[in-house]
Amino acid sequence: MTAKLYTINELSRILDLHPKTILRFIKEGKIQANKIGRTWRVTEDELKSFCHGELARKDIPVLKPDYDTLHDRISISAVIEIKEQNSEEASRISNMFMAVLNSESDAKNRSRFDFFYYPEIEKAKYVFYGSADFVTRIIEMFNQLTNSEDKKNE
Repeated sequence: MTAKLYTINELSRILDLHPKTILRFIKEGKIQANKIGRTWRVTEDELKSFCHGELARKDIPVLKPDYDTLHDRISISAVIEIKEQNSEEASRISNMFMAVLNSESDAKNRSRFDFFYYPEIEKAKYVFYGSADFVTRIIEMFNQLTNSEDKKNE
C-alpha cells in the first residue's frame, strides 16, 4: 500500500495557503517534504503532523527544568532612584555598589547592576537584579545610607 502524496498546489487548496507559503514552510522545515524530480511531495502523515502541530510530534523531547530549589529559580529586581544634582556623587554611589556586586560570591553570576544618570532631570537610577539575599543586602545598604544622612542633618 502506497502513502498518499500531495503536491504544492493540492496542499495550497487543502490548507488555504498560497503555494509560495507552502514552499517557504518546506524550506523552513515546518512541513517535511520530499523532492521527486522537480516537484515537492508531502505525505499524508506529514500533512497531518503539520496540521496538528505540537500534538502530532512525538519526537520533541520534554525539557526538565535544571533547578533544584525555589531559591535557584527566583530572581528579584529593584529600582532605586535618587535626586542627584551632581553626576560625580551619583557615580561615586554607583562605584560603591559595583564594588559590592564584585565582592558577591554568587556562583551562578545571577546578580547584576545597571546605573543611569539623567542630567536633564538630575536623577540617578540604580537597577539591581539577583537573588533575594543580594537585593535585600543592597536595600539594607541604601537604608543605612539614608539613616546616616538623616543623623548628619539632625
